Amino acid sequence: MIGVAVAFGNCPLSLKGGDAASVGIYIAPIEAGRTPTVSYQPERLMTPASVMKSVTVAAALNCLGGSHRWETRVLAVGKIENGTLNGNIIIEGSGDPTLGSTYFRKEQPDFLRLVSESAARYGIRQIDGKVIRAAAWPDQGPVPSWELEDIPGVDGAGFYRLNWSDNVFTLMVPSLTPTPSIPDLDVKWQKSTKSLNAWRNSGSTSVTVTGQLGKKQQRASLKLSMPDPPTVLTSSLDSIFHSRGENLRSKGDTVVLLTYLSPELREVCRSLMIRSDNQMAEATLRLLAPGQPRSAAITAEKNILANIADLQYARIADGSGLSRHNAVSARQLGELLRTMSTNSDYVDSFAHVGVDGTVRSFMKNIPGRENFVLKSGSMTGVVCYCGYRLDPQSKAPTHVIAIMVNNAPNASDVRTQIAKLLSNL
Repeated sequence: MIGVAVAFGNCPLSLKGGDAASVGIYIAPIEAGRTPTVSYQPERLMTPASVMKSVTVAAALNCLGGSHRWETRVLAVGKIENGTLNGNIIIEGSGDPTLGSTYFRKEQPDFLRLVSESAARYGIRQIDGKVIRAAAWPDQGPVPSWELEDIPGVDGAGFYRLNWSDNVFTLMVPSLTPTPSIPDLDVKWQKSTKSLNAWRNSGSTSVTVTGQLGKKQQRASLKLSMPDPPTVLTSSLDSIFHSRGENLRSKGDTVVLLTYLSPELREVCRSLMIRSDNQMAEATLRLLAPGQPRSAAITAEKNILANIADLQYARIADGSGLSRHNAVSARQLGELLRTMSTNSDYVDSFAHVGVDGTVRSFMKNIPGRENFVLKSGSMTGVVCYCGYRLDPQSKAPTHVIAIMVNNAPNASDVRTQIAKLLSNL
């Protein structure tokens, strides 16, 4: 067991160029009141990157419980005559991040198929109107404080009242064909000697591909964030029902065709934590204040977390940690982890080191790494880890772990030094 390093003493991490880095560490036994095993500048507010997801998940599981599900309703409004709905189909979303998700395909029934089958049971084969979505919620799409370079890629898939297919599409090169189909997408390819990349402004349907295929490549694919996921979903259903594409003001009956339930929150939290999914993390945050602005969800989260940990002076800008405006301390994370250590859904949401997720290759060749479950967080200059050390026999948490490094000169070196520190536990 490592000895105690007092705050503002020598940094326990021997970092190359360490004078330039900011470090906060809090490793302590689960029992409250016990002397921390390692404590170095634990009160310093730091940029947490994706470690912020562990805060979001704690608030959601604490408030709603692991069995909570998102609900999506599909309504038919109008008269049904001879297989035709003289009216519209309306989709009322609740922010479910798993609709059409590739990560829940085995467990969840196909949403488009269910809608089609449910409509058929009511004798609807086509619609004279169109598929429309209920009114949008405030602050949809990417968070304004996310960096522009993150917007075009998978990391920049924002939150919407209606999310679809992980809010991501695949663009094939050189055909420039998107899958699924994206309405009004405009793609230009500016060839250069660099590797393939893509750029899109937030909310824009114009994508610029730059670079070139490799010498031995005939084609390649780019995973990109959707500019407007709700439109992609309604367009797909319009195609199924051969919609005329006109919003009919029908006075007919309203029939609930389908009430679609997401996987349980505990399953979604585990998936988003292990894969570090930004879109699902934002949807989890917005669960705390459905239909309200992002700021209301953040306020609700702070109120929930006030009973879990002292987050005074902490800054919360989003649910995923992609914003550099977030700031928490190692001690605050440690207190939250300690309080949540008896919540099995929460502990199970962390990835097992050496087994899965973003920590699959962490602590490689270090004995005992199987006794750690951690969430990693990284962006340029930021390397963070938080989670638990588990008892080898009972697998119950024995220690909380929060290690945060900002302005890291060399991310690989930082990870190596953190692994060495944890190997002594």
